[in-house]
Amino acid sequence: MTILSSKHHKDWKHNGYLKLSAFFKADEVRAIQTCVSEISSWQPTEDKWMHHYESTEDGIRLSRSENFAPYHTHLKDIITKGKVIDVVSELMSEPAILYKEKINYKYPGGGGYAAHQDAPAYEFIDYHITCLISVDVATSENGCLYFSPGRHQEGFIALDEQGCISPNVAKKMNWVAVPTEPGDILLFGSYIPHKSPLNLSNEPRRIIYLTYNAKSQGDWREKYYADKRKAFAQYAKDGSNRDTQISKIAHFQGKAIKHAEFDRPNLSSETE
Repeated sequence: MTILSSKHHKDWKHNGYLKLSAFFKADEVRAIQTCVSEISSWQPTEDKWMHHYESTEDGIRLSRSENFAPYHTHLKDIITKGKVIDVVSELMSEPAILYKEKINYKYPGGGGYAAHQDAPAYEFIDYHITCLISVDVATSENGCLYFSPGRHQEGFIALDEQGCISPNVAKKMNWVAVPTEPGDILLFGSYIPHKSPLNLSNEPRRIIYLTYNAKSQGDWREKYYADKRKAFAQYAKDGSNRDTQISKIAHFQGKAIKHAEFDRPNLSSETE
């Protein structure tokens, strides 16, 4: 079954990203929002799901949760079966498989992300497509995504020592804000430059990011998370301070907090 029109395919090829409004119906959106709230309330673990935290003016808040699919049946079904994986597979022209999943919360005062491409952070595969599901309204004020249209065709662009696009190059690029409503999705590939500002509003901007690779390239999901845990354990020992990052590239611009620096954070405002 074909989901996308010829115009959708043309825009995808030309811009490097594609927005599909109201991809999820109202009842589906409510179910997804409930799933995200449930995951945000989970206690931190060392060997299952992964929570990352940041310091804001309102105290310690979740910045990201990942590796939650094996532990939340409903959300796992949404992201590994049905129309999400179908639309990604259509863009790939072959069946897709989940490579990794995460929720970026960006509560009020939550940090933004510097201009970057995802390819440097996602190893083991040649190409991937990420599907963003908008859980809340995302605007330029609260930190929606910005893309540089068409630049996905250039390969790596001016990578700096942080794994990001050099700030001097990024500031000269053309950036387009892509706001979303709950239930919208945004699809984008390995090399499209993107960024997002901090949240200057009084409301959260929660977004699910689902990354897929072609099934023909293999199932790398467990390998990805095992490799990330191993890398961050090494960062904690080598004095590099890279264990304060939330990814292998240093694109997060908030004040990340190491797990050892606090006990159980007060997350009451995050789950309301």
